[in-house]
Amino acid sequence: MSDIKDKIKEFIVDLQKGQLIGIDIGLSSVKMCYIEASKKGKYKLERYESMQLSEASIIEDEIQKPEEVIELISKIYANFNLKKVQIACLGIDGPNTVTKRIQVPDGVEEDVEDNILWESEQYIPFGSEDAEIGYSILGRIEEEDVVDAIVGAGKTEVIERYMEYIKEAGLYVKVVELNIFALVNVFEECMKNRIDDMSEEGTIIIDFGAQYTSVIVYKNGGPVLTKEINIGGVLVTEEIQRTMGVSYEEAEDLKVYGDDNGNLPEEILGIVNDHNARLMDELKKVLNFFIAAGSSEQVGNCVITGGSSLLPGLKNALSSLIDLEIEELDPFSFLDLKVKLTDEQMHEIKYCGAVVIGLGMRSV
Repeated sequence: MSDIKDKIKEFIVDLQKGQLIGIDIGLSSVKMCYIEASKKGKYKLERYESMQLSEASIIEDEIQKPEEVIELISKIYANFNLKKVQIACLGIDGPNTVTKRIQVPDGVEEDVEDNILWESEQYIPFGSEDAEIGYSILGRIEEEDVVDAIVGAGKTEVIERYMEYIKEAGLYVKVVELNIFALVNVFEECMKNRIDDMSEEGTIIIDFGAQYTSVIVYKNGGPVLTKEINIGGVLVTEEIQRTMGVSYEEAEDLKVYGDDNGNLPEEILGIVNDHNARLMDELKKVLNFFIAAGSSEQVGNCVITGGSSLLPGLKNALSSLIDLEIEELDPFSFLDLKVKLTDEQMHEIKYCGAVVIGLGMRSV
């Protein structure tokens, strides 16, 4: 009888339309939000919550403690106390994903889709037969008779596993979005009044996350380069933990808040400076690759986000590397509040919430 009830429930969920609950399962926390979108293009944040994961819950993109992840998603969803909303947008990133901007011959819709899928196969390192592939058409270049498109793909096995965990928590995934695209959605909304100029000049978008540093070069209406650097703020935490002989939680507190007087001890400052130098070296390689690939036009803007962007000295190091004014991506520049948030939550959303906000902007 329970199997029949489950099938009926899934059938009803399949028919549901509307806004989706954004779910961002990160290295150190689970973030979820629910956003109300109006026909006038206004967004109101109705629900937001983040819960910390214990150490080593996720290692190298593999969930090691699924029961904990399921429990946190279930708790947050219960706290949201929403009526009928059971549909979600899941964000994924890491080595099990890939993005590529391509151009294919124009034609009827079916031919364009076939061309995009065929062309994208060569860029999927884990094999197109084991991947879920999606694309978005950015425009058409009439003089060349081609379609300009951005393609995203994720490993089917990983996506299905994450979807099953979320289902066990009481929600159903209707859309799977790459975190990079969620970030781009927020960027475009934040910079709506300037987006044409920023697109023409070119903009570097950098998300300094816990596990990865995501780099996007946005130009001509969309990303022309996306790259995830396997360096994030968690490496600073782990090095503090090793050097200072403290727990992971204590190391994280030292990194974020410093000592009892709010200052960073010399040992920790040295760790942070080494991290920043190593990260700048990797960023330089990525941007040099962009130039070498034939996109030598100088980009004119740089926008950053992510909790690790707050590390001491990081913005100065980045400014010296790229010689551009650096702006912070602020979701509150377009997001109205329909829920009371603490100062801590406001700070978290501003610096760490861009991805989950981008996921929550999706609807079906």
